[in-house]
Amino acid sequence: MSSPGIHGSRRNAKRKTIDSSDQATDPSFKNIRRCPHSGCPTKVPICFAGATERCAGSGYTSRWYHTSAAEHYCNECFEHYYRCHKDGYEVYLSWKKLWSTHGTTDASIRMFMTNSVLPFWVQCRECHKWRQWSKSTTPIPEFLKNYVCGTMASGKKSKLENPCEVPEDQRVTLTRDPSWTHLISSLSYMKNSPAWPYLTSYFPDKLGMCPSDHEVFKERKTPVMHKYLQPFVEADSSEIANGVAPDVMEEQEMDEFPEYASIPSMYLAIRNICLTLWNLNFKEWLTKERCATQIICRGLGRVLYIESLDKVLWFLTRRGLINVGLLSVPRSPQSSYISNKFIKPNPSVIVVGAGTAGLAAAKTLQGLGLKVTVLEAKSQIGGRVCDDDSLGVCVPMGAQILNGALNNPIAIICEQAGILVNSLSDSCEVINVNGELMDKQTDERMDFHFNAILDIIADWRKGKELTQDTSLLAKLKEMHQQFLDESQLSFTTDEQKKMLALFIEEESLMNFHISNLEFACGDTLRNVSALHWDQNEDYPQFSGENLVLPAGISQVLSKLAEGLDIDLDTKVTKVDYGEETVKVVSENGKEWTADKVLVTLPLAVLQDKDVEFSPCLPEWKSKAMKSLGVGKIEKIILRFPRPFWRKKIKDCKVFGHIPEKQDNVGYFNVFYDFSTDKVDKMYLLVTHLTGSALKLRDRLDRDVVAACMEVLKALFPEETVPKPLDYFVTKWTKDPYSKMCYSYVPIGVDGDAYDIMSQDVASKVYFAGEATNRQFPQSVTGAYVSGVREAHKIFSTLVEDDT
Repeated sequence: MSSPGIHGSRRNAKRKTIDSSDQATDPSFKNIRRCPHSGCPTKVPICFAGATERCAGSGYTSRWYHTSAAEHYCNECFEHYYRCHKDGYEVYLSWKKLWSTHGTTDASIRMFMTNSVLPFWVQCRECHKWRQWSKSTTPIPEFLKNYVCGTMASGKKSKLENPCEVPEDQRVTLTRDPSWTHLISSLSYMKNSPAWPYLTSYFPDKLGMCPSDHEVFKERKTPVMHKYLQPFVEADSSEIANGVAPDVMEEQEMDEFPEYASIPSMYLAIRNICLTLWNLNFKEWLTKERCATQIICRGLGRVLYIESLDKVLWFLTRRGLINVGLLSVPRSPQSSYISNKFIKPNPSVIVVGAGTAGLAAAKTLQGLGLKVTVLEAKSQIGGRVCDDDSLGVCVPMGAQILNGALNNPIAIICEQAGILVNSLSDSCEVINVNGELMDKQTDERMDFHFNAILDIIADWRKGKELTQDTSLLAKLKEMHQQFLDESQLSFTTDEQKKMLALFIEEESLMNFHISNLEFACGDTLRNVSALHWDQNEDYPQFSGENLVLPAGISQVLSKLAEGLDIDLDTKVTKVDYGEETVKVVSENGKEWTADKVLVTLPLAVLQDKDVEFSPCLPEWKSKAMKSLGVGKIEKIILRFPRPFWRKKIKDCKVFGHIPEKQDNVGYFNVFYDFSTDKVDKMYLLVTHLTGSALKLRDRLDRDVVAACMEVLKALFPEETVPKPLDYFVTKWTKDPYSKMCYSYVPIGVDGDAYDIMSQDVASKVYFAGEATNRQFPQSVTGAYVSGVREAHKIFSTLVEDDT
């Protein structure tokens, strides 16, 4: 019986006994029976089993059993295991019990022969020829790594003088035929897969792993993966970014590997092994050699799987699932699965902007063998990641928090480079304008209520057209008012007073949540789309704990910048892509030419047309560029002589300020304790201006700080709040090279604008940055991912074969 998803044998209605055409032309064929499997190219089958003295070998048998185009067993060996009076029957029964206990596929004789009798094939590390090896001994990775022709299972060498000169078995070539997988009638499953311990909630054969290995892994200790890494998503868990379902080929994989469409479990076995190996050692580039020694299965299928590794590893690398971060690409032909067959000699790329996206792209492109020049208008790298030490300690002027550490490439880079990270707790003490800590029950109730309103809005928008869009603020208020109207009750006078006080408190908490959402979106909710404000939530996101880098995210960018050709103080004013090569011109008239250009400028800079494109960008591109919203946030950093806030909020690192009324939304809504008192007694609070509160940015810094201090005094009336020793107020919206914090989706726009922003123009001008990343906008990680994405896109256009 064939396994599910495998093309089984279609025996002819009338069984052939002897091939008459062959018999007529060659008398030596009179005792040879061909394989009855439709389409099998083997004219003279050879029994791989050799289980009995009566084995047909390559001679006559009453019936051949087909497992693949080059692998068969004779009827005599079949009888040896199948008939209860034969010596092999007990061996088969023992195997069948184990297989049936831990697997789901039929424990048939055919499956037994394929997974217990079929010989292993190994590849010589010197001549690279494939050799049939033992049936009784499972090779271990160390043996596979060092195998040379003539080495026997016992470890002894063959007596042949030059064993590598022996021709390779012609059956090996059949595995390279596109029809090979379609002619497999019984799968040979992976043995001793390193992925097994992490996938115990699945039936192993569904993932291409051998169920009879179960007892082996019970005795082994499972290697521990880093806490920030989770390559596999459990069936009953929500999706996570850069995690895959171990039992499903994704659509991209089906498109990339159609040869595995009929046997997806074997692709899954290879892919899951590769993911496991890299996640267990994410500080080294995953090579083909390392994977090959772990791909162990019986039969010639191993030839196909090993020779598919180049393509699988390159695909997983392009997807950002392996070889992430600061790793160097191996240059030896044996270790690299990246094409160096460029369409033209010495291809070059210019990257405009040395922010996160630009540096990520440049690092990736350089690693792939391209000449890369980065042009940056400012006098330092980083873009909207900027850390300042003028207060005596590292202060994040721009991006400072990594949201979701699990599988996050920035978190991985931190671990690779030994950069210190700290967890940021989700807890936040909320304080009202009277300096009172908010009651936990009220806080939790309003948090639930606010999220319930967002859920109602999510339900409301189903099936809505863009023409029906409205502001998120209007819809929030509408749904909140609807709740109040529907929940009105009658109370006595005393009860009315209590309820009124509670109502005022809860309304203030509602404003607090609105202010938080304005910070997340980067603008007042009056301008944000109710239909598509959170469009990225339709895709898997990074989960797990949030992280803070005490010494700043700039450390990560400095690592990315190492070894790159970066021209600072170089403002690009024109990109001319009208000729075969692209010409980039700076403000002082200097020119650069390259095959491709990658533009990583902030959305606001592009919208203001600070860079001229010649020819003009097509309308579809310009329209998308204009449609997205430009978020604006400013940050206030205060250094104090002592942490006066800790007596009230204890060890909590975040506390919130409840605005008394709607007009105060956006004013210093949340304060973060970024003190470094354990090291150098630096006590820092960081807060923000968002939404309508940004009107304060036009005032003097001391006036902004004075307004902030009034809030702190109200929150801590029991304390004598000291004057700050130092302070800093950012001016991102006035920075001519930034002009913004991050993008958002305004009213009447949807997430398609992000996709259009990511599209190249004329296969010459490419775009990266958080505003080109539909899945991860508004984040440093999103910018990084977009840079790597475009690097691989550019590379694929410059090589003859990118697999």
